[in-house]
Amino acid sequence: MPIRRIFFDWDRPALAAAAEYLADRFGSAGEIDLAGVVVALPGARAGRRLLEILLDLAERRGSVLVPPVIVTAGALPELLYRTKRPFADALVQQLAWIEALKKSDPEQLARLALAPPDEGNLLERLAVGEMLARLCGELAADGLDCQHVAAGGAEVEGFGETNRWRALAHVQRHYLETLDALGFWDCQTARLFAIEHGQCQTDAEIVLVGTVDLNRSQRRMLDQVADRVTALVFAPKRLADLFDEHGCLRSEKWQETPIPLADDQIEVVDTPADQAKAVVRAIAALGGQFSAEEITVGVPDERVIPYVQQQLEQCGVAARYGAGTPIAQSPPWRLLAAVADYLESGRLSALAALVRHPAVDAWLCGQGIGGDWLSRLDRYQAEHLPFSVDLRRLAEADEPGERLSRTPTVSGKSGTLGQVCRAVQGWLAEPAAGTRSLNQWGRPIVDLLITVFGGKPLEPAGADRKSAADRAVLAACVAVREALVSHAAVPSGLMPKLEGAEALRLVLRQIASEAIAPPPNRDAVELLGWLELVLDDAPALVVTGLNEGIVPSSLNADLFLPNRLRRALGLEDNQRRYARDAYALCVLAASRRQLKLIAGRTATEGEPLYPSRLLFACDAETTVRRVGAFFHAGGPPAADVLVPGLLRPPLPQSQFAIPPAKPLDEPVTSMRVTEFRDYLACPYRYYLRHRLNLAVLSDQAEELDPLGFGLLLHEVLGEFGGGPLADSTDADEITAQLNDSLDRLVRRRFGNAALPAVRVQVEQLRVRLAAFARWQADWVGQGWRIELVEQGPAEEAAALVVDGRPMFLRGRIDRIDRHEPSGRRVILDYKSSDTANPPDKVHRDKNGWVDLQLPLYRHLAAGLGIEGPFDLGYVVLPKDTGRAGDLLAEWTEEELKEADGVAAEVVRGVRAGIFGPPKSPPPRFFDEYAAICQQGQFGSPPAAEGEGDPPA
Repeated sequence: MPIRRIFFDWDRPALAAAAEYLADRFGSAGEIDLAGVVVALPGARAGRRLLEILLDLAERRGSVLVPPVIVTAGALPELLYRTKRPFADALVQQLAWIEALKKSDPEQLARLALAPPDEGNLLERLAVGEMLARLCGELAADGLDCQHVAAGGAEVEGFGETNRWRALAHVQRHYLETLDALGFWDCQTARLFAIEHGQCQTDAEIVLVGTVDLNRSQRRMLDQVADRVTALVFAPKRLADLFDEHGCLRSEKWQETPIPLADDQIEVVDTPADQAKAVVRAIAALGGQFSAEEITVGVPDERVIPYVQQQLEQCGVAARYGAGTPIAQSPPWRLLAAVADYLESGRLSALAALVRHPAVDAWLCGQGIGGDWLSRLDRYQAEHLPFSVDLRRLAEADEPGERLSRTPTVSGKSGTLGQVCRAVQGWLAEPAAGTRSLNQWGRPIVDLLITVFGGKPLEPAGADRKSAADRAVLAACVAVREALVSHAAVPSGLMPKLEGAEALRLVLRQIASEAIAPPPNRDAVELLGWLELVLDDAPALVVTGLNEGIVPSSLNADLFLPNRLRRALGLEDNQRRYARDAYALCVLAASRRQLKLIAGRTATEGEPLYPSRLLFACDAETTVRRVGAFFHAGGPPAADVLVPGLLRPPLPQSQFAIPPAKPLDEPVTSMRVTEFRDYLACPYRYYLRHRLNLAVLSDQAEELDPLGFGLLLHEVLGEFGGGPLADSTDADEITAQLNDSLDRLVRRRFGNAALPAVRVQVEQLRVRLAAFARWQADWVGQGWRIELVEQGPAEEAAALVVDGRPMFLRGRIDRIDRHEPSGRRVILDYKSSDTANPPDKVHRDKNGWVDLQLPLYRHLAAGLGIEGPFDLGYVVLPKDTGRAGDLLAEWTEEELKEADGVAAEVVRGVRAGIFGPPKSPPPRFFDEYAAICQQGQFGSPPAAEGEGDPPA
C-alpha cells in the first residue's frame, strides 16, 4: 500500500491546516487524542509552533488535547526500528576514523591525496575525522557508501577518482570494524542495516507535515511502513505531478515552474545596511495593521542579521533572532578560549587578554587584588614588548622608568603585577600540569569555571539585561558539562592523551556550533532563516538577501563530491536545492497576506552580488524588466520612515554628546614646547591630552610604534653625546660605541624575550645609527662640537612673556652644538621618522605656523643661560639612510618673531580656557580621542592627511 498523500492549497498557513487535519481525523466528542500519532516536520521550531496551534484549537473547540509525539524528519527513522547497540556520538565517530586511518595501508592512504594529520595534534586529526564522518554520513543518508561511489562514478564521463574512492572504502571498512569491536553502531549504518533486513515497523500513525525533501534512506524506511504513513503536502492538487509518491519534490519538474511574484513585491538595494533600511520601510508600509508577532523577517544571509537588528533597535522595535546567540560569544566560552591561548603560548598578550575578561577581573578583586594594575600591565606591554611572561621582570617593572614612560602613572595603592600573575598561575596550575587522558580533564575544567563563575547565584529567568547575561553563562556552562560527559563515555581503546590547552580546545570545538536561544517575546519581530519560513504562519513577511548563492545555495566545488558526481549518484545537488527553494518561494507568495522580497547588490565586504534566479522564474518580458531594475541603481536614497504605532524614525545623529571642556581648577602657568602644536591643531583635543591628561593604554602592540622607536634612538644618542667619543672623527669607532649602547639599552628594556618584530626594528635602528656615525664624524671634522645634550632649563627658568605675565616653558633640547671657528651655535632635534622633512615643512603650511617647537627652543636655551643667536634644525635619520644628516631652517628673525606671536596667541587661548569645539576634519595625530569626539560617526569627515612626526 503506498503512502497516502493529502494536498492542502498553499493559500493558507501550512501549520494551521495541519492542526485542523489532525484534530478532524483523530478527534472525537470532547477530545483530540493524538497519543498514537507521530508527527514529523522539517524543523524543531515548526514542531513547537504546531503544538501551540493544536492547544489553541483544542481550547476553541472545548476539547481535551492528548498531544502527539512531535519529531523532526531527521529523528524519525530511529522510531521505526529497534537499535541493538548504542550509537557512537560525534566525538567517538571522529576518534574511530582517526583509528581507521592508523590501521589503513599507507599505499591506500596515499591515493586519498590527503595530507596525513600531525600525530601530535589531536585537533588536526579530529578535523580529518569530522570531514570523513560528514562525507560518509551524507552518502549513507542516500543509501550509499564509498564503494558505491567508486562503482557509480565510473559511469560519469571524465571521472578519474575510482582509486581514490576505493581507498576511502578501505578506510571506511576499518572504521566500521573499529566501532563494531567497541560495541557501537554508526547511526546511518544502523539505518541501512534496518532497511536491508526489513526491520522497520511501527504501531503509530505517522503524519509527515511539509517534508518535501526527504533523503533516500528516510524514504526507503517509510516504504516499509507505508500503510501507517500520511504525507501532508502544501500545494494545490493540480500540481500533484510535481511531487513524488512520498510527497517530496520532483526536482526536474521544478526547474521550469513559474513563481507568481509581482514586481512591487521585489525591492533591490545596494548594501547590507540598505537592506536593513528596506526592512523598516516594508514594515512601515504595513501601516500598523499587524502586531509584532504577526510580522516575520526572513534573513537567509546571516551576515545581514546584525544590520537588521541594529536598524530595528534604532526604530524602537524588539527583534528576536530565533536561532539564538552563538555560544562562542558567551562569557564561559570566551574564558576557556583565553585560558587555552595563554596555556599554549605563554605570551604576555594572552595573559593580558585573559585578565581582561570581566569574570577574571571580578575574581581577582575578590582575592584582594584590585586597583589599577591593568593600566600598569598595559604600560609594561607597550614599553617592553615582551614575547612571554617573565614574573621577575614584571615585578621589577611595576613602576616604569620616567625616561621611557609615555603615559602618566596612576597613584594609589593597588595589587601588583606579580600578585596578578601568581594568582593566575595558581588558578591554572592543574590545567598547566601536563598530559593526561581525555576523561581525566573533566574536573579541572569544571574547577576553572567554578572558581571564576561560582561566586554568585545566577538568574536564568526574566528578560532584563542582568538575567539575560546570567542565562548565557548558565547555558554555556551546561553545554561545557555535556561535552565533558561525552568525554567520559569515550571507550578506553580510543581514549586520547592530551594537554590542558588541547582539552579546552576540544571542548570549545564541540560546543562552538551551539546557540543560546533567546527568551520568548510576543512583542518582538521574529527573525528566521530561509528554511524555517515555509512553515511560519505570520501573515506579514519581509525577506532579505534574495541573492544567488544564498537563495538558492549552490555547491559546485567539493573536495570529494562535486555537483556533477552528486547528480549522477542521486545525492543532493544544485538542481535539488533550486527545487526546494522554488517551492518555498511559491508557498510564501501564495500564503502571505503581505510579502516583500529584498535583494542586495553588494555584500558586507563590498563584493558584488547577483539576484536570485528565483526572481526570474517568469516570462521573458518580466525577466528583462527585473534584470534592468537590479542593475539600475539610480535615484536618490529613500528617506527614513516612521512606522505607525510600532517604530520611531532612526536617529539622525548620535545621542552621545561631546563632553564640553570645563573651566580649569587652577590657571596654567607652564607649558611644554610640544603642547603648542597640539593647541594649534585642535584646542579641544589639546584639552583632553594636556589638561585632563587622558592617554590610551593598550596591550595590542606587536612592535615599537614610531614614538617608541624614536625614544630608543634618543636614548642611545643621548648617551653618545655625553660620552668620550662625542668629538671623534672616526665613524667606525662611533658606530661601535653606538652599538654597545643600543645592545645594553635593549637588554635593559626588553630582556631576552622581546617580540621578533622588535628584534628586527633594533637591527633597522642599528643601520640608522651607522648613518648617524658617518654624519657625526664629518660634522666634527667641519669644526662643530657638542656643547649640551638632553638638557632642559630648571623650573621657571625659561618663559614666554605674554601680556606682562610669564608662561613658563618646559622641554628638553636634544643637543646644542657650537662651531668653534665662527662661534655659531645650532639647536638640533633628532628626527627618526621615515621621511626626511625639513623644518619649514613640519612647522608651517600654506596658512601659517602649525608647530612652534624649534622656535620655542630659543627660549629654553636662554633659560639654560646660553646666549644666541641660534641656528635651528634637525638631524634626520630616515629609512633611506642616504638622506641622513642635518637639515637647518632658514627662518629670518622676522619670521621667528611671528612664531613667537603665534605662541602668544596660544597662551592667551589657554589662559582664557578656549578649548573647543573639536576641529573638523580632525588632525592626523589625535586618533586616541576619536570616540570622545564622535569621529567617524554619522558621516563625520575623516582625519586630515599629511606627513609629520607623532607627538613626542
